Parts: sequence; C-alpha cells; structure tokens
Amino acid sequence: MKFYDMNLRGQDFDQDLALVLEANRFGWDYLNLNYSPDNFDKAIQYKDDLMDELSSVDFNQTYRNKNTNFEHADISMGINILNANSNEIRKIINKYRNKANYISCLGGDLKINRSVCENHRIDVLSRPYYKRRDSGMNHVLAKEAVKNNVAIELCFRDILNNHLRYRANVISSFKEILMFHRKFKFPLILTTDSKSVYHVRSTRDIVSFFKSIGFTDKEIYNGFYYYPKQIVDFNSERDKMIINGVKVIESDDFTDTYDNLESDLEEFEPFDDESVEDFDELDDSDIDEDYEDYEDYEDYEDYDDYDDYDDYDDIELVFEEEES
Repeated sequence: MKFYDMNLRGQDFDQDLALVLEANRFGWDYLNLNYSPDNFDKAIQYKDDLMDELSSVDFNQTYRNKNTNFEHADISMGINILNANSNEIRKIINKYRNKANYISCLGGDLKINRSVCENHRIDVLSRPYYKRRDSGMNHVLAKEAVKNNVAIELCFRDILNNHLRYRANVISSFKEILMFHRKFKFPLILTTDSKSVYHVRSTRDIVSFFKSIGFTDKEIYNGFYYYPKQIVDFNSERDKMIINGVKVIESDDFTDTYDNLESDLEEFEPFDDESVEDFDELDDSDIDEDYEDYEDYEDYEDYDDYDDYDDYDDIELVFEEEES
C-alpha cells in the first residue's frame, strides 16, 4: 500500500526541503505541498530544484534500518484557500484552476462549507469542523459533496495539537463525519497537515490512531491512497476536460485497426476438413423448406385492407380464413 499525504504546509525552499525529507524518511510515498494563493507562483519556480535535492538523498544510508529499500516520494504543489468568502473563493478558482494540481479550502463556517461542496472545481473541503463544536457536516452538505465529487479532509495535526476536551471534540467530529461518509459515500481523505518536521509522524502511527477511533482497514486504505490517487489522476487530465465525463483525446491515442489486421486474423482457427464436410452435407431440400416457411410468414403481413373492418372480430376471421 502506498501512502499519500495531500496536505503539507509549504513555506519556503529550505523548510519545504526539510519537511519533505522527513516525511519521505517516515514512509510517505506521495507528498503535496500546499501554499497560499500569494505564495504559489513563487513555489512553482523552485519545484524542480526541490525534487532534485530529494532524489539525491540516499535514505538507505541515513535511516536507522539500513536494510529498508526506500523509494523517493513524488511531489506536487497545490493551493489551500484560507479565510476567504464565497466570492473570493470563486475568483481564486478562476485564476489558479488550470495552474494548480490540487485546490483545497479551509472550512468551519457553514456558508463556506456549503459553497465549497457545491463547487465541482474545488478538490477538497479541508477541516469542516474548524473552530466548531460540531462536525460542520450534515446530510445536505454530504449529498452536495457526492454530487460534485468534493472530498472531505480530516487532519491528524488537529489531534496532535489539541488536548483534553478540545481533542475529544475533534475526535467526536471525526466520528460524525465518518458516519456521514458511510451513509452517503462522499470521498474522505486523511492527511497529517504537517507544518514542521516536528509534526511528521510515521505511516504506522497514523494508521494506528485512525484504527483506534473506529476506521476500518478499507476506509484507511481509501483515505490514504484510493481517494487521493483519484484526485491526482483526475487533475492530471483536467485540461482535456470539456464537461464532466467528456474529454478531448488526441489523435496519437488512436490506433489504426487495419495495421494489425493480419495478426488479428491469425488468432482465428482456419476451417478444418471436418467442418468443410459438415457444410457440404447440407441438403438443398432443407434450405427450400426454410424458405417456404419464410414466405408463409410474409403472407400475414400483406393486409392493406384493415381499414375496411370496423370490428376486431372481423380481422380475426380474416386470419382464420387465411390459415384454413
């Protein structure tokens, strides 16, 4: 199983590199760095340098278990919209939708939660329970999230940073959102929301926590791999989308079916002698009988004078006379 963390807090090159190295060292396979709309353009410029630095590190020599074979994580960059109203969210989406591979919006306010769930151009509603005593979700928002394919994000850092009744309130919100997810089947993703290297935890620790609050193995698999991968794959082809369900396919994707015609014909077995003999044994009399039956059937359709009969009984008499 691969682990996707779709929410790492991006800041600058040095801190992003340290955060990515630590997360990759702890077993994460795909890392998405989120930035504010103001810092996103600057971050895109050093993305290639960040990936080069990551690929140059030999984790087999730096990790305490020298026998573990690490693969370098894939990196993407997205936008996390914070403290914006519905109009500002719409403007940001129009500006950055074709530039960013991932767009999420911080929830908490019910108006924002509903606005995000009703917008199919937003990938994720992050933390709908933020600064609330309830989960911030209801059956109306759950149906809208399913309709527009908007994922709901639960962040582990909210558990890590809170204590006592605040942590209990967050766990209660997690369970309530999980209940809506099981009923309405909207996408539910799980992230760490790590802001520094001190917030990063291993994949085993994260899985153990979510199991302890009632998540099944399948729900954890979907939250860390299946739903995030769906978002990544869908956004990789978003520029080809005309409407939902329709996309442009380039001519290179098509293959000429006649190029491999000879190889396709070789898959069919040729006629053998026995099948030819069976065909020769067909009698002309059998064919003539079948043809006569077909002519009898056609006779029943040659009735152009149905309008001359006022009652269906008269029509039935015609068929009886014809059969006799």
